[in-house]
Amino acid sequence: MPGLTDPRVRTRFPLTYEQEWFHTKTLSSGWSHKNTQLAFEILGDLDTDALAAAVRAFVVRHDALHLQMDPEPGPHPLQWTRAVEAEEEVVRRVKVKAASPAQFSRYASVLLSRDCVTPWSYGTQRPYVIRLLRYDDQHHALLATFQNLVFDGRAHHLFGHEVWRDYRTLREGGTPPDTAPSFADAAIRQRERTSERLREQARANWRERLAFMTRVPWPRTGPAGAGAGPAQAGMVSAELPAATVTALRGLCAEFRFTVLQSAVGLFVTALAARTGNSDVGLWTSMDSRASRDTDVVGMFAGSCPLTLRDIGADAFSARTQVRDQLLNGLRHQRLDAADLTALNREAEETGGAPVSRDIYVNLRRFDGDFTVGDDIDGLRITADAYPLHRITFHDTFALHLRCTEFRDRLCVDLHYDGHRADRRLARAVLDDMLAGLAATVPAG
Repeated sequence: MPGLTDPRVRTRFPLTYEQEWFHTKTLSSGWSHKNTQLAFEILGDLDTDALAAAVRAFVVRHDALHLQMDPEPGPHPLQWTRAVEAEEEVVRRVKVKAASPAQFSRYASVLLSRDCVTPWSYGTQRPYVIRLLRYDDQHHALLATFQNLVFDGRAHHLFGHEVWRDYRTLREGGTPPDTAPSFADAAIRQRERTSERLREQARANWRERLAFMTRVPWPRTGPAGAGAGPAQAGMVSAELPAATVTALRGLCAEFRFTVLQSAVGLFVTALAARTGNSDVGLWTSMDSRASRDTDVVGMFAGSCPLTLRDIGADAFSARTQVRDQLLNGLRHQRLDAADLTALNREAEETGGAPVSRDIYVNLRRFDGDFTVGDDIDGLRITADAYPLHRITFHDTFALHLRCTEFRDRLCVDLHYDGHRADRRLARAVLDDMLAGLAATVPAG
């Protein structure tokens, strides 16, 4: 590993607050290691050299993917970047001998799954593994996994958008961008922008929200008692088509909501009605990127509690609270791991109960369509084409709402654990959400 005197190596810099909290949790709570994965099935006449060059350009210009840490990082590690060498392999190309397309797909799933759970060797390995698999001239798979410390939901979106944009540019004889906003610089700015006065305001705000979370009871709605049978986790799903989403987007803009804020407002309204709880505490992932850092690849996403009070049948009021709470959470997000650990402990000791973590909402918005790009040289590209093989992640939440907004549709998944929340509740809540959306959007 090059030393810090090597000209390819930048000066060490601190982890972002979100990196630090994630790292602390992995050290202290027995979290299982999991990388962030992306996978594309590609059918058609693919220019493999152009795709490999587009992926390489993405990796070279985004310095978060150059990150290195000490081989055994302690509780307060620093990080640095090591530039990609000219001859260094970024994309591993593999010709797969498979008896059928189905067997090829199974192999891709197995390979992606192995990469997903393989820990990052901090001092010797790049924080990514990217593979381009070939079945035949008309059938390929692009698999990518990234260490979570360098890759969050926004980075996920940037990869899909920029790689296929640059593929098209290269096919047209152009040159992809060779620079991008620096994650290292953004991480340093995040620390420099956070004064002690702002940190104290954030502590006070978190203290209030966590105290609320210790007072929010969760009504047991899953199987209970003798003869109830084993708890079974599962998921209910729905999709809203382009016409509905477009109409909803226009109405939301009129009242200064986003589509995702509206969806969460309808979710908590339905949840309050179905459980009888007018106070709802939930968690979400908050992206603390500054506006100038929108296109920075890296990790700026961390958990954030939202406290919603006196939720009734008025979905408009619930949406307003959701919007205001998201803004409030963003304003007071920057606390280090020591602060968050102390605040959680204080809340539980003062409140005499654990901090409620029963409900989680995951909100993602992509600028493009659900289909990645049928218009790229006639290719048919399918995202998330290869499910993880023999890997099960146990959700720790009673209910976990995942809303993903594309230009042409809104995908809603509601996971339930079967113990604290069962399928009947999840189905009823999702149906109420859909009814609320139908009532919001005029027919036709």
